[in-house]
Amino acid sequence: MPHCDRTFPLPEALAKRADETDAQWHKRLNKEQKAELVAWRKAHRWHPHQVRHNCARMVRHAYALEAAQVLLGHSKADVTQVYAERDMNRATQVAPKIG
Repeated sequence: MPHCDRTFPLPEALAKRADETDAQWHKRLNKEQKAELVAWRKAHRWHPHQVRHNCARMVRHAYALEAAQVLLGHSKADVTQVYAERDMNRATQVAPKIG
């Protein structure tokens, strides 16, 4: 069981019962419940790289690309840009100030 499933257990109606096989569990769920299961997992599962991306994005937003580059240990800024997306909100705030 993935760590996220232990931290965020499924709602009882969607959860696999102790006496069910995986096949029985999936057969028991109707179409709407299967869609709800997919949505639940998407909202409650994450990967360690997502933490890295989020940290890089926050550092870039607050302190600029170079700070994120140094913290991530990248020798080239173009690699950091993969992790730390551009901040379009910040660009729209700066544009009127510089003309």
